[in-house]
Amino acid sequence: MTELVLHELRKTYRSRGRPAVEAVRGIDLALRSGELLGLLGPSGCGKSTTLRMIAGLETVTGGDILVGGDSVVSRPAQQRNIGVAFENYALYPPLTVAENLAFGLRARGRRKDVPAKVAEIAERVDLTGILDARPAGLSSGQKQRVSLARALIREPDVLLLDEPLSHLDAAQRDTTRRELKRIQKDLGHTTILVTHDQEEALSLADRIAVMKDGVIQQLGTPYEIYDSPANRFVADFVGEPAINLLPGTTEGGHVRLSGSLSLPLRVKMPAGREVVVGVRPEDLELSGDDGLPARVLAHEPLLESGIATLALDGIDQPLVVLTDPEVRLAHDEQVRVRADAARIHVFDAETGDALR
Repeated sequence: MTELVLHELRKTYRSRGRPAVEAVRGIDLALRSGELLGLLGPSGCGKSTTLRMIAGLETVTGGDILVGGDSVVSRPAQQRNIGVAFENYALYPPLTVAENLAFGLRARGRRKDVPAKVAEIAERVDLTGILDARPAGLSSGQKQRVSLARALIREPDVLLLDEPLSHLDAAQRDTTRRELKRIQKDLGHTTILVTHDQEEALSLADRIAVMKDGVIQQLGTPYEIYDSPANRFVADFVGEPAINLLPGTTEGGHVRLSGSLSLPLRVKMPAGREVVVGVRPEDLELSGDDGLPARVLAHEPLLESGIATLALDGIDQPLVVLTDPEVRLAHDEQVRVRADAARIHVFDAETGDALR
């Protein structure tokens, strides 16, 4: 059980004749022993660069990496005892599954207990039946489990997972995600999961760090990230369907959207402030006589809930609302939609920061 601490970690790429690129801009993180942290963000935000610096696969421009209280920033990758399961699996095609698992142990000088360790990890990760197979004959899900097992067999202090489910189809992702969570909790490895998939992060992680442009925008539990986003970027990036974001102007206890349309606020704000209101589709409801008047643009009746796309007078952005599964709405039908003031998020129009 090992703690992992990142202190002011930075990475700048420099090339002759081109401006320097700050890929990671001073990250501070502290992972508790046995914790699984989801590093979540869009492509190019710096999350994979951060993982590679921790693993020793990328040089560090500045800052420090502490594993169990000891700095490893100057150690080569092979001396860090950090396991990595790569997005592309990185398996050796000529070797069987068993040989792939044993390779890392033998490369580090272990000989006597290698077959026993291979058998043990294969049973934990459900690979016993395919130990004699080669990677070319494996499914994507099996390849991912072999990659994970190869990282785990070294008994690492820290486990790094780089987009581990990205090449799997929907059914495989669900199954592998459950297996991954079980294995991580059973073995208790301190783990960083790098992903751009919010569902993956929300379902697996104890805490989530949302990154943008090399900076952590918010760090918190999945509930904190989802229910209390620190800024407009986090609110918009996390959530499916995406949050509704509507520009408006504060008027005491309301935000004026357009014309006579307004939404209530849970706290009063000075009048005349330009803001962006965020309301998640599940926090809106169709109502009978009260609420904002709207016109139905489209309605998708799904099994668990429907998705209605509505137009509000004077508002360019369509409004997305989750409906009860039995609801049926026709194109151009007139409806009313209501929002609970306690579930409305307000962001400064200029900075994007949340206003509490």
